[in-house]
Amino acid sequence: MTDAMEVEPTPPTEEETKETQTEEMQQDTEAEEEDVGPLSEWADDASAKPPADQITIFKKILNDTEYLGPKAMSLKERCVYDLTTAYCKTEAFDQIVTLLQKTQFLDQITKSKCAKVVRAVLEVVCTLAPTQLEMQADICQSIIEWCTREKRSFLRQRVEAKLASILVQQKSFKQALELVDRLLGELKKLDDKQLLVETHLQESKIHFGLRNTPKAKAALTASRTCANAIYVSPSLQATIDKMSGTLHCEEGDYNTAHSYFLEAFEQLDQLNDQERAVPCLKYMMLCRILDSLTKALQLSAKGGVGAKSDSSEVDISGMISGRQGVKYAGKDIEAMQAIANASSRRSLKDFEATLIEYSEQLQEDLLIKHHLHILQEQLLESNLIRIIEPYSCVEISHIATLMEMPSKEVEKKLSQMILDGKFQGILDQGKGQLVVYEKGEKDMAMEKSLKVIANMDAIVTTLFERSKALRTMMI
Repeated sequence: MTDAMEVEPTPPTEEETKETQTEEMQQDTEAEEEDVGPLSEWADDASAKPPADQITIFKKILNDTEYLGPKAMSLKERCVYDLTTAYCKTEAFDQIVTLLQKTQFLDQITKSKCAKVVRAVLEVVCTLAPTQLEMQADICQSIIEWCTREKRSFLRQRVEAKLASILVQQKSFKQALELVDRLLGELKKLDDKQLLVETHLQESKIHFGLRNTPKAKAALTASRTCANAIYVSPSLQATIDKMSGTLHCEEGDYNTAHSYFLEAFEQLDQLNDQERAVPCLKYMMLCRILDSLTKALQLSAKGGVGAKSDSSEVDISGMISGRQGVKYAGKDIEAMQAIANASSRRSLKDFEATLIEYSEQLQEDLLIKHHLHILQEQLLESNLIRIIEPYSCVEISHIATLMEMPSKEVEKKLSQMILDGKFQGILDQGKGQLVVYEKGEKDMAMEKSLKVIANMDAIVTTLFERSKALRTMMI
């Protein structure tokens, strides 16, 4: 699905937290008397220089071996993050791997502190270059190889979880699934609940991307089960609720999906995470449109026979007129409002024009794109049925003129609707006409006769089996 469904970074383990707290206490007692020499001045001077000059200064600080006290190490840690930022600004991404593998600073600190720094550097890269997915994957692969050589299993597992999320964004679902399956086997042995929650969630996203809804639901259930045993941050809980809403939306249960999206939206709104809250608001509007139009057209989630209805039944104005609607106003909300207006007017032409005008907001999201295609098919079928309803025989060209569509597309759609049983009729391609049959009453005598024949067949088959068994006993 989309970028908005990314899992938040894994918090440090209990062992890492204890060691970090111990180091910080030591730093507090020793920092006041410690002399860091020229390191502090170099760092202050670098802040006013361009990124290319900053890189030289930060490298000089990190290669220092004279000052190794707590205050100096804290200063060097900040230099690692600043140097990563400078590399990202100059797009020297290959130097980031060299920084992590060859800098002396990482050899001078504890393993838990090293793991914290490596993961923080990876988050800086992903934040400053969110579209450079190939580069992010390469950096993760390099870190994993380094962790394997150094036998740092816990850090490797967390970087592999991050790599899986990047592969999902790249839509490399097969490769991501292989990685997640292997990672889950290791995590279940260690019983790392926090990472299990996130990894099962990634597994659910992968199966959803592969259109395997049953396995996606099973993975999400496993994630929720692990989440019930530990404290889950509001941001991660919002991600779980969002995935639950996505799966319910796929099954056509729009009311339940709307409830999950609302829960996720409220949590993200409280966190002021507008980037992830806007997609949830769009999904809420999508569910309201689909649910209202489904009831108005008397359609099932997979399509059905159309019916006339009042356009006021498709209304989402209440969702965008309040405080939250004003806060998140923008092109995304305008796009969903335009879709709602086109749906309420049953105008297929306006609907297609909206898809073209707001293609960036509507076509890049997998969930919205899939369900807008369903909605477009429902509108097309409803309009076709409403046009042919008064006729017993009508020319296809006349239908195409009223629909403002090519005759070939109309003929293809009518043929599909006849085969799907949406109405009874035939296409006379020689005359270019559609012949519509009246819906006749069922012949109950015929149906009962077929049931009698089926029952007689079952009885005769049973008697034959019994006679065969008796002959066997007599022999």
